[in-house]
Amino acid sequence: MSVNSKNGLKGDPSITKADLSKDILEGIIQSATDAIIVIDQSHRIILFNRSAERIFGWQAHEVLGKDLDLILAPELRGRHKKFIEQFLQTGRSPVLGQVLSGTGYRRNGQRFPLRISRSASRCKDSWIFTAILRDITKRKEMERQLVESQKLAAVGMAVSRIVHDIKNPLIAIGGLVSNLYRKEEDPRKKEKLALILREVERLQKLLQDINQFGRTLKLDLKEIDLRELCQEALKIYQARFKEKGIHVRFKAPDYPLKLHLDEMRFKEVLFNLMQNALEAMPQGGELELEIRPQEKEVYIFIRDTGPGLSEEVLKHLFTPFFTTKKKGTGLGLSISRRIVEAHGGEIKGRNYQKGAEFVIILPLTR
Repeated sequence: MSVNSKNGLKGDPSITKADLSKDILEGIIQSATDAIIVIDQSHRIILFNRSAERIFGWQAHEVLGKDLDLILAPELRGRHKKFIEQFLQTGRSPVLGQVLSGTGYRRNGQRFPLRISRSASRCKDSWIFTAILRDITKRKEMERQLVESQKLAAVGMAVSRIVHDIKNPLIAIGGLVSNLYRKEEDPRKKEKLALILREVERLQKLLQDINQFGRTLKLDLKEIDLRELCQEALKIYQARFKEKGIHVRFKAPDYPLKLHLDEMRFKEVLFNLMQNALEAMPQGGELELEIRPQEKEVYIFIRDTGPGLSEEVLKHLFTPFFTTKKKGTGLGLSISRRIVEAHGGEIKGRNYQKGAEFVIILPLTR
């Protein structure tokens, strides 16, 4: 197809070069993978492409002609307009022509990391301002995982040596104290020996957790009915829940949910979350385990009616060695996240209506 210099497309004199250029430009803007937002010098949105709709959650017809403040984070509203006013007065701006990092604000209130470049251009007798934005949530997550894997590799090398050097003498100490405990008849001395045995067991558990945390995770995947696996885990904890006066509810579909899972590893995740719920409700309460399948994913919710999670705990929820427990290792949730992510899923923790809620998301197909 060729273009006639006078009439536009050959055979169709109604289409001009200007029309063709406009169509091409519109196609480029709408098909761009980055969000493109253009505002006029009155701070009103005059262009909002499809990627902007996808990233920010607003439809173009909802924002066109509206003040840009509509889609900005609360702390930026008003400030951005002042930057524009300053540029119109001075002709200078510290951010124009640069690629900078920032934080986006979706329609649902969710914040996300982004890269943004801004530019200004004259259009007839006024200025227009263009922002090209890229959602870098996945990139940031990959960077986090890379840093974490590098840390784990370094930790793993040191841990194997430390565990080896401590484990053998600790076993010997535990064996000797156990023999003394069985032979001792004085109640006061027997109580002290029992305390030593409990501390030895706690140290052995700590070494076990550290050793597992430092190792490369390998899964033995088999096709398993997720409902049966969760029911078995609840059954194992049934006596402990009953002892604490905790009522358990289990919600799941009435048909099999076959997933490829490492049964022992995934039970370890469930045990970890149930133990946390158990400790969060020392005076009793309710625990709910719900399985909710979607089109391509399955959601597992574990909810308790404890005091919930503080802001500090939420901030460091999956950070290795962070714990609020007197005798905790701070590795349970970190190991759980590694296991879930190795299954191609993700795990989140948050506050719920009456307490805390952990959500495990797993793919239905692998």
